[in-house]
Amino acid sequence: MINNALRESLDACHELPSLPSAVLRVIELAQDPDARLQSIIEALQHDSALTARLISLANTVYYAQSRSAETLREAVERLGMELTVSLALGFSLARSYGNTSKPEGLDLHYYWQRSLTSAVAAQELARSLPRKLDTDSIFTAALLQDIGMLALDTIEGPAYAEIVGDLGRHDEVSHRERNGLGADHTEVGAWLAASWGLSQRCRDWIRRSHDYPAQMRILCGSECVMLSGRLADLLLAADQEQTLALIEPWLGEEEGRAALLENIQSRLPMIAELFDVVPPERVDSERLLFEGKQTLLERNLKLHQQVDQQENELKRQRKLNARLDRAVRFDTLTGLYNRQYLTRLFMAHFSKAQREALPLALIFIDLDHFKRINDEHGHHHGDVALKSFAKLLHRVSQNGMIVGRFGGEEFIAILPGHNLKSATEFANQLCAHLRTEPLVRYGETTLFVTASIGVASLDGGDFETPDEMLRTADHRMYLSKREGRDRVTSGRSSL
Repeated sequence: MINNALRESLDACHELPSLPSAVLRVIELAQDPDARLQSIIEALQHDSALTARLISLANTVYYAQSRSAETLREAVERLGMELTVSLALGFSLARSYGNTSKPEGLDLHYYWQRSLTSAVAAQELARSLPRKLDTDSIFTAALLQDIGMLALDTIEGPAYAEIVGDLGRHDEVSHRERNGLGADHTEVGAWLAASWGLSQRCRDWIRRSHDYPAQMRILCGSECVMLSGRLADLLLAADQEQTLALIEPWLGEEEGRAALLENIQSRLPMIAELFDVVPPERVDSERLLFEGKQTLLERNLKLHQQVDQQENELKRQRKLNARLDRAVRFDTLTGLYNRQYLTRLFMAHFSKAQREALPLALIFIDLDHFKRINDEHGHHHGDVALKSFAKLLHRVSQNGMIVGRFGGEEFIAILPGHNLKSATEFANQLCAHLRTEPLVRYGETTLFVTASIGVASLDGGDFETPDEMLRTADHRMYLSKREGRDRVTSGRSSL
């Protein structure tokens, strides 16, 4: 949308690109289904220079018939009404506004080169499609798609050339205009087209001319206009391979692409001559498409390599995150949950059990005389004993129980859904396993390790916090040690 400040500037400017009354009259008559051809010809005949050029164009190879056109009527009948109006409109603008570069400002010669190339490209693209389209209307919209740049150049002066920057990178122009002016030249161009009385369809096509087609194969008139400017850049701009990569999905088969580019370049000189514009330097279509294809292949290969690198980096990050996650949650020696994570889990289960009135028990385990194992058999065998006990604890744990290493030779088991009785039964079974299963075997040495265990449960005490329940289980474990070890202490006891 054109903002208010820019619209006021456009409304107040009396030097905007304008059309002579004869051309405005022709536009008006061309949209009247009842208008007679003679009326249109009479309006055009007031411009002798335009008349001469239309007759000259009608006699070029592209439009030539068995005999030469000698009158404006014959030229109009040969060119077609819509194309005649387009050429009259464009020629009048080029003549009144100029088609040479300004010392400071827009490069008008490049502007008209691109506009004419876009118009021919749009028409030739439309003609190459299987469906029949209004190719002359497409020519008009493509020719005028950048007309808003002339209006912005008029009201902004040299500052506009600085905003636009490199005209060879046309897809960036609209972005710079919106940042610098609050609107782009397609909106201004549609506004100008409305002031000249051009059709709503033409105005819409100009407004959408810098979009990309939604369809891949079956293009409509508006989408031919969208692609026309990029086809012009393919023949004019330096970064041809990048432009080809942008529009390649809509250009059909390779043979058709080469023919399309050849047709555009064949027609351009005769149209450019009408506007006193030097046509773009001819390029080898086959070479351009071949080099573009090679560039696309190289870019795709590079893209695949980048994707592979990103996937490998993602895998590496996932492995690192997994290791970090494991380090945060698990004890490195035993593989059981560590103290920090056990505490978090117990707090969560304690809150849930209190909130929903569910059973919950906690078992605190300490391996007996563990320092003696380290002193008499070495820390290595002490570590073996810890890992063996961790495996035993994990193996005998029932479904839903949570077990982990609290620190040193101390372990904890969280028993959701268990009361004091069932938790005590589990603790006694664990002691029985330790009496019959040695934790360490080396050489002829077999080490049995017993445990002192304390049990606390919500049904065995009034605990307001998880810490109170944990301290109770720890205290009962110490009672088991004082009473001779290798035993379980549960039930109420003072702290």
